[in-house]
Amino acid sequence: MVIPWSVLSLILPNYLIASGLFIGATAAFSSTAFADTTANVQLSGTVASTLAITATATAGATALNLQGTGTTGVQTIVQVADLAIDTNNSTGYTLTVSSGNLVNGTATTPIAYQVTTVADGGTTPVAGGFTVDSGINYTVASNAAGSAPKDLYMMYTPAQYQDPGTYTGTITVSVVDNS
Repeated sequence: MVIPWSVLSLILPNYLIASGLFIGATAAFSSTAFADTTANVQLSGTVASTLAITATATAGATALNLQGTGTTGVQTIVQVADLAIDTNNSTGYTLTVSSGNLVNGTATTPIAYQVTTVADGGTTPVAGGFTVDSGINYTVASNAAGSAPKDLYMMYTPAQYQDPGTYTGTITVSVVDNS
């Protein structure tokens, strides 16, 4: 059957329009025209360090037996503070404690002291437990997160003839998170 051109000229434009719509729709909805079918969402958050230290002086810190009245000075070991240390760092912390001299107003006969720590409620250290000389910082590190109370001790030996007066000193304690 042959379709006359007069009929084809009427049908053909509609056919081409319909075909074009079909091809356009196919292209628009093909898988290559869609966006990716997966995506990533980046997440992030921050946990602040909880590193903290408190030092509470013991009664012994302000009632040091300094002797020095003509008898040979006696080596003295006394607990001077309770330390409360806390960190959330899984690698722990490093504690630094200063040492130095007790001095009076004239500072002519200072009394050198050394420091060390033991676990809270631990046995009083002996002289061999004071491994860092006076004037040098004592350091000790932990290797885990958590609370770590410690007892701070000092060791000193007054001179046989200590100048009279009130002797004072300051021990500084500080902590930093381990890297």
